[in-house]
Amino acid sequence: MPLHKIEKINSNRFLALWHIEESYEHLFEAVKKETEEYTMLTAFRHEDKKKEWLACRLTIMSLCQELNLPYHGVVKDEHGKPFLKGCDAEISLSHSYPYVSVLLDLKTDVGIDLEQKKEKLIKVQHKFLSEAETQNADNNIEKLGIYWCAKEALYKICSSEKLSFKENIKIAPFDLKPKGTIFGKIIVNSITKSYELEYRVEENYILAFNIN
Repeated sequence: MPLHKIEKINSNRFLALWHIEESYEHLFEAVKKETEEYTMLTAFRHEDKKKEWLACRLTIMSLCQELNLPYHGVVKDEHGKPFLKGCDAEISLSHSYPYVSVLLDLKTDVGIDLEQKKEKLIKVQHKFLSEAETQNADNNIEKLGIYWCAKEALYKICSSEKLSFKENIKIAPFDLKPKGTIFGKIIVNSITKSYELEYRVEENYILAFNIN
């Protein structure tokens, strides 16, 4: 399956999802036709990682084409935050094979995270959840996944800061639904920034991204 869908979140923000079913060769040829960025594949050893990278580039290209935006490649700043070269739109990327997600906003910083449901979150929750968040999650894999994805999405917005998921990024308690809105805060040096995020619990993965 190529691009799974492009969804309009609001007048400036768009979400694109890709489910990788193509071969490496198919993805490589599709990217090679459009950009010379494929030379960056030498940085990856495993084929699945290469396929993620290729599908991610194709997803971004599809979004740009849909929105009539120029595509001249993706560059990263010194903190690893991605930017569209020669374009003012903001992007955030996340992938967990075989899924790829891209969030694009024409004006504002964005953050997105996609993760598959993993039992290991129970063992490591003490590293990224406060006591109140731990109580609210109640060892539920899906709630733990939402907390992780939401915090990761907020971290990507402020990637220039050295943030602790546990101390600097807070998510308000919430009730678990297949799709919902949650509220988060980034607290740095007594300065608090508040965010609204949307989460989605799909059969095979969890997704969270900021909507303000």
